[in-house]
Amino acid sequence: MRSASEMYDEYGNLVIPRGYGRIHFSRQEVVQILISVAVLTIAFTVVLLGGLFGDLESLDTVVWLFALGVSAVVSITGFLLHELAHKFVAQRYGAWAEFRMYPLGLLMALLFSFLGFLLAAPGAVFISGRINRKQNGVISLAGPATNIAFGGAFVALWLVFPDTGIWSTAFNLIGQLSLLLGVFNLLPFGPLDGRKVWSWSPATWAMAMVVAVALLMVSWGLFI
Repeated sequence: MRSASEMYDEYGNLVIPRGYGRIHFSRQEVVQILISVAVLTIAFTVVLLGGLFGDLESLDTVVWLFALGVSAVVSITGFLLHELAHKFVAQRYGAWAEFRMYPLGLLMALLFSFLGFLLAAPGAVFISGRINRKQNGVISLAGPATNIAFGGAFVALWLVFPDTGIWSTAFNLIGQLSLLLGVFNLLPFGPLDGRKVWSWSPATWAMAMVVAVALLMVSWGLFI
């Protein structure tokens, strides 16, 4: 969900855009973040309701609101805060970092959601500045670590309040989805965060993956 790249002009010179070295949001970035969160929320909602294979007409208002609420929380904690974690850590290291959405990726998310599953590449934080391997590893780890933290928190709420009906179900579902996003992004392949974390520190990568998978198994009820 994240792509780190430096930006160069036509002469090969590194471009350091305005806002370098401090927490900064451009108007374009804010608009693209809001669009991405809205599209992902709709896509998650459609998936939870079963897509084209679900009997949408027979679902009552409570079910629709439940799916919408869970989807909104997952989009914010699992996607938005994941990307902002990349951004803020990069800016702490003195780099310029801004989110850019992928229109085709968002369109794919909507289309696949109607088939009952989510395949999305909503966008990424692009980074410009002098970032070494360790810093790039830490920046990359920040996103999945955010997923693990929120996923673990919601699983904990599910364990503490197991008999609260729809709330218990929501806590568990949000926790599972957040942890699944964390595990997926930790895979050490291609442009995923896990490849950069592994390149910096295999031990750190393994620790993060073990924690994420263990919490995910708890959310499935395997240890309780």
